Amino acid sequence: MKTIRYTATLFYYDGPQVFEARDAIGGHYVAMMVEPENSQDRYLVAGVEPERLRQFRAGLIDLRTLLTERSVEEWFLTVAGNDLGEPLELHPGQGRLTEGAFLPDAGFLLHDRPAEEMALREARARNNLVFEFAVEPPEAAEEHRIRVETLVGLLKHVQMMVKHAYGAALRDLALSMRRAIDRSNAHLMDVVTPAAAGSFRVVLEAAKTSDLLGQNELERALKRVDVLFEKAGNPEQAAEVVRANRGHLAGAYLRLLRFLIQHNTGLRYSWAGPTSSRSSNRSISEGEATPLVALLSEVSNLDSEPVNLLGTLEEVDVTRMTWRIATPDGKYSGEVKPGGPSLVGLTTGSAYKFDCVEEIQEMEGTGREQRTLYLIEHRPA
Repeated sequence: MKTIRYTATLFYYDGPQVFEARDAIGGHYVAMMVEPENSQDRYLVAGVEPERLRQFRAGLIDLRTLLTERSVEEWFLTVAGNDLGEPLELHPGQGRLTEGAFLPDAGFLLHDRPAEEMALREARARNNLVFEFAVEPPEAAEEHRIRVETLVGLLKHVQMMVKHAYGAALRDLALSMRRAIDRSNAHLMDVVTPAAAGSFRVVLEAAKTSDLLGQNELERALKRVDVLFEKAGNPEQAAEVVRANRGHLAGAYLRLLRFLIQHNTGLRYSWAGPTSSRSSNRSISEGEATPLVALLSEVSNLDSEPVNLLGTLEEVDVTRMTWRIATPDGKYSGEVKPGGPSLVGLTTGSAYKFDCVEEIQEMEGTGREQRTLYLIEHRPA
């Protein structure tokens, strides 16, 4: 018996009404809910060409056209239980699909309006969140090209900024919910199109797919990034916004701006999710970045974040000014800066409250970050 596996919901209303699926060898299928059978959800299933499915996801063709204008005529019915994660058995349909009663009416589109912006078109076509950015370094002035070093650096700085924006968004959410939230890899993005036409553009897609309703955790991060770029045209206002978001996100933003200045380019970006009505667009020119970097460089501890630890002291070295403390969330090690609090008198095995700041140092040439905790104040718990 031929089977398929659910991959993504395309239209949801009190349950998946239209979804996408694959067979064992990667063939593409679309499934549409029809009349139930014995109180179980039943779907019409048809194999479709990948490009036609992409057009349907982008809202360029309707569902009836997708089902009727295919290179093959076979179609199937399947009954789904409560778990779409299980393989779905396909039962061959009888007769020609175009002559049966299962076809939807003409005009069923996934989106009310066509996507005009590139990011929104890609997001709909891929059924996932898409982030695209464009730069114009000197080498792109006459040809569609970019230095490898510049491209790799941009990808690294953009991903780091999004990573810290996601962390900042989760911290705010955790505070509002008064509980810790697990940090996942939802901030990660994959390069899906090396370069698009026009200025040198790179298209990135969320590594984690969107949920049944088309929502993606990465949106939390990108909304925070939008705030930083909002006032780019006014250095004083922009600097105030960045100072209000001090911490690792502000530090990553500042490092990105320095990189843009170093490579004589500005940055334009857009992002959208598959259910967005329009894309979000922001930009900063090299001329806008230069005075903003000058202002932010005067702010001390811009990229430091407070970290409060409560746990049992496991190790203390008064000479080297280092320590390690075990908390319910794990073990943390750190240092004391010159002039910081003394470690003399601290006793291993005792409970303490440590107030620290976490600073990040970029590891030159590796694209990695080294985090260090510095103790600011300690007291018995």
